[in-house]
Parts: sequence; structure tokens; C-alpha cells
Amino acid sequence: MPATLSTRHPIVGSAARGDRLMSDSESDAQYFQNVVAEIEAEAKRRSTAGEYPRALLRSLEEEFRRWVPDATLENGVEDTIRGIEAASYIEPAVPIASRTKVGRLVKWWVRRLTFFYHRHITQQITALGIHITRPLRLLDASLKGIDRRLAKLEDQLDVGANIRSELLASLPIFSECPEFREPIREHLRDADGRTLLGDLTDLGLYQFLREERLNVYGVSSAGSDTDASDVRSEDLFTHLGHLDSRVLGGFVLCGIAGRYTANEQLRLLQLLLLRSTPGAKVAVVVPDPEKWLSQVGPVAADLLQGRPLHPDTWAYLLTREHAVDVKSIRSADSSSHLVMATLK
Repeated sequence: MPATLSTRHPIVGSAARGDRLMSDSESDAQYFQNVVAEIEAEAKRRSTAGEYPRALLRSLEEEFRRWVPDATLENGVEDTIRGIEAASYIEPAVPIASRTKVGRLVKWWVRRLTFFYHRHITQQITALGIHITRPLRLLDASLKGIDRRLAKLEDQLDVGANIRSELLASLPIFSECPEFREPIREHLRDADGRTLLGDLTDLGLYQFLREERLNVYGVSSAGSDTDASDVRSEDLFTHLGHLDSRVLGGFVLCGIAGRYTANEQLRLLQLLLLRSTPGAKVAVVVPDPEKWLSQVGPVAADLLQGRPLHPDTWAYLLTREHAVDVKSIRSADSSSHLVMATLK
């Protein structure tokens, strides 16, 4: 019986075993890729959280990439150079193996008579490979030198997210002014499309606008858990980088005081303008710089990443981008300003 089974469908059985082996191989490769992805994700999370110094994480990453097979990683210029060098070397002595002695003899004579021609061609190809890899080697060495210098500079400037969080934990942080909710609602009522609220530090404004049935969603980089169904917990720059052009019907900037440098605030405005449609509604909630400094104190002002731009500066920037109906509202206690405009 076993003999009958083994000889009845030999081809099908062989194919089935081959498919099974191929499936097992693919499964192992997929599992290995998943493990590598998990390790890299965990390393990125810990690096972002600041649990370990950057120098330690960098050395661990270099050691990790040393032992991971090249096929699973993009090792940059070094692998490209090695590939070019390997491909540029060609053996001029062609094989002469044959099933018959006559065939082997014929191939031997052909190889001997044409060897000078093959060697001449292969020498030119090898020389070309050398000339190509030489500047690549110089470029690779230069990039590695720059990377080492940047790594040293980064280590000197690195404070660590945990240390920074501890320093800022007890400092008062500016929050949105509740009295601006009604003017913002009126301003966004005619928005044609979704309106982005960011960078949210609390959900008060978001919940108010959602209750008014406005088409809004939020982005918060604070990393705190929230039950809100349409608040994205991610960096605002990252979120805007994933959006297509002209998809936003408006945007409300709030909670950026002390969290973004002046250059980052300008970049943020440019990204939002690129992602907004003509006629989009714009609102910027910004604290008065002098009031903000008196509220948070000199320690927080020095330790926070950036200081708020003056409301007149926001009005100027929006006017420069050909926005219309630019106006500014001051809160009752003069601590905050609301700058509103409509894009052309």
C-alpha cells in the first residue's frame, strides 16, 4: 500500500512538497521581517521617549545592523559599492565542460583562440568598475565623517526628553481661551470642507465645535490618551506631511505657544496654507507675548522651545499670503488674541 501511494502521483506529491517548503520559507522570511520591524519600532519609541542617551541607542543600532542580513536592511552606499565591485569582475576563462570529449576539446580550442579577446573586454569592464567605485568610496567616507561629527554635536546638545519633561512638569503652560469659542464657531460655520484643530492641548474647543455639528477634527502631539473619536495623536508636522494639497476647508492653530520655535511656527503656517483650499477659514489663538511671559515666568520662558509670535505678526503673515478679512480680537483680560482671516 505505501508503495502504491508513493508511485501513484509522484509529480503531484513532489509539487506539493515543493509548495509546502516554499510556503515554510516565505513564512520564516515574513516572521523574521516582522521581528526586525518590532525591534526597530521599539528602538524608535524609546529614542523618542528619551529613556536612553542617543549615543547608546546609536551604538546599539549599529551593532544590530551588523548582524542582520543585508537583504532585510537598506545599508546604503557600502552595499552599493560592494555590489558594483562584484558585478564588474568578469572571468575571461569561459567553462569548457561538455558531455562528450569532442565537445570539450572544441570548447577548449575556441576558448584558447578567443581568450585574448575575452580578456581585453573583461579588463575594460573591470577598469570601468574601479573608476565608478573610487568616487563612491570617497563619497561614502565623506558621509561617514559628517555623520560622526553630527553625532558628536547631537550628543553635546542632547538633554533627553525625560529630563526635559521633568523640568517642565511643574511649569504653567498656556491653554486656549474659552471666550474665543463662539467667535471661532461663527467664523468656521461657512467653511467648505474639514477644519483641522491643532496642536490641541485640551479638548474643550474641539468638543464645543463638534457639539455645534461643525466638520472639524483634531491633532494632538501631547501623546495623552483621549476618548475623542476624531483626534489624531501624532506630531502636527507629520500629519500635515501625509495630507494632499488643498484638502482642508480651514484650520485653527492653538496650543503652539512655547512648544514650537519661531521658525517652526512659520513652517507650520506654510504647510497649512499648502493643504488649504481657496476660501479656507483661518483662526489662530495666540497669547499676548508680554502677558504670556508674566504668566509662565522667566524659567518656563527659557526652558520652553519657543515664544509666541505677536498677533500683529500673525496678521502680517496672513496678509502677506493674500488673505482677506483679517481681524484680531483681544480677550477680556488681554491675555490672549484671536486672529481670523479667509484665504483667497
